Amino acid sequence: MKRVKKTVWWKGVFWSINLLFLAILLGFSGVASATTLNEENLDHLAAGETIEGPGFFAGNVVKVDGNVEGTTFVSGQDVRINGNINGDLFVAAQTISIKGTVTGNIYGAGQALTFDGQSESDVFFAGQNISIGQDASVGRDLFVAGATILQEGIIQRNLFGGGAEVVLSGQIGGDANLQTDSLKLQDGANIAGDLNYKGENEADIGAGATIAGDTDWEFAETMDKGTTAVRESNRPYMKFVWFLWSLASALLIWFLIRIWRPAFWQNTTRPLAEQPLKTLGVGLLTLLVVPPMIILAMVTVIGIPIALILGAVYPIALYLSRIIVAVFLGQWLANRFKWPELHKGVWLVLLGLIILGVLRMPPFIGFLSSLLIVMAGLGSLVMAYHRATPETASVQTELDL
Repeated sequence: MKRVKKTVWWKGVFWSINLLFLAILLGFSGVASATTLNEENLDHLAAGETIEGPGFFAGNVVKVDGNVEGTTFVSGQDVRINGNINGDLFVAAQTISIKGTVTGNIYGAGQALTFDGQSESDVFFAGQNISIGQDASVGRDLFVAGATILQEGIIQRNLFGGGAEVVLSGQIGGDANLQTDSLKLQDGANIAGDLNYKGENEADIGAGATIAGDTDWEFAETMDKGTTAVRESNRPYMKFVWFLWSLASALLIWFLIRIWRPAFWQNTTRPLAEQPLKTLGVGLLTLLVVPPMIILAMVTVIGIPIALILGAVYPIALYLSRIIVAVFLGQWLANRFKWPELHKGVWLVLLGLIILGVLRMPPFIGFLSSLLIVMAGLGSLVMAYHRATPETASVQTELDL
C-alpha cells in the first residue's frame, strides 16, 4: 500500500547523525599512532598481530590487518581495515575501506567509504560516496548521510539515511527511512518493514523489489523564488550581525574570567604553546570520549549526577576553547612582532577573535578551522588543569616560531 503523508519523523534522526559526525570528522587532524610511522608515513598493524586497546593509528596510509582488543581510533588519507576490532571503531579519512569484523559500533567519515565487513552493532557513516557491499552485514541499524549511497549488503534492523541519490539492492530486516530526491530499489531489494522516504520525486521501485510493509512518501515542497531571494539578500547582513555579537560576547566572557581569576588564560594557553601536537590529540580524544561517557553514565542510576555535571561542563568548555585559542594567537603575534600589551591585552584578544572569526567564514575551510580551534582550545584546557597548574604562579610563555 502506498500513501503520501506529512510527517517530521526524520528531523530528530538527522540532527543526531550530524552531531555524531561532527566529532568524527575531527579525526582528519590525526593523533599519535600506536605503532611507529616509517619514512613513507605508513602506519601498519600486520596480520597475526594483536594489541590491547585502545588503539590509535594515523598516517597518510593506514592498514590494520591485525586485531585490536578495544576501542580503535584511525585517521589518515587512505585507511584500510582488514583485521578484527573487538570494540568501537572511529575512523576518518579521505578513502576508507572496511573488510574486517567490528564487535562494537562503527563511526566513519570521509570522501569515499566502502564497507564489506561484518558489524555486530550499529554503523554511522558520513561522506560523499558510500557503498555497503554485497558481503557486508550490519548487525543492528545503519545511519548514513552522503551524496551517493549504494546498499547491497545486509542490514539486520533499520536503515536511516539521506543523500542526493540512494540505491537499494540488498536486504533490510526492518524499516527503511530515507530523505532523498532520487531513490531507486533494484531487483533483489528486500525490505522486511516499511519504506518511509521524503523527497521531490517518487521512488523508482523495480518489479523484483520486495517491500513487506507500507510505502510512505512525504513530498518535499521547494521554496518559491521570491522567498529565496529575500532570504539570500538578508543572509550577509545577518552573518555580519552574528559575527559582531559573537565577538562581543566572547570578549565579555574573557574579561569577566580575567577579573575573577587573573592567571586563568595565561595558564590555560601554556600547553598549546609548549606541546601543540599533543594538545590537539588530547582535544580530539576529549571530544570523542566525553559524549559516550555522558550517555553511559545516564544509563546507570548512580552515574546520573556525573552525567549531569559533565553535560553542563562540556558545552562550556567547548565555548571557552575558541577564546583560549584567540588568547594564544594574540600572545603569539605580540611576541612575534614585539607589540606592546595595551589595556590588559584586550586588543590582542580582540585581534585573535577577529582572525578566528574570519577563518571560520569560508564554507569548507571554515568548517575545518572550527574543528581545529575546538581541538586546540579544549586540549589546552584539559592539559592545563589535569596537571593542576597553580593559578598564583606567574607564567610568561615563549611563543616563538
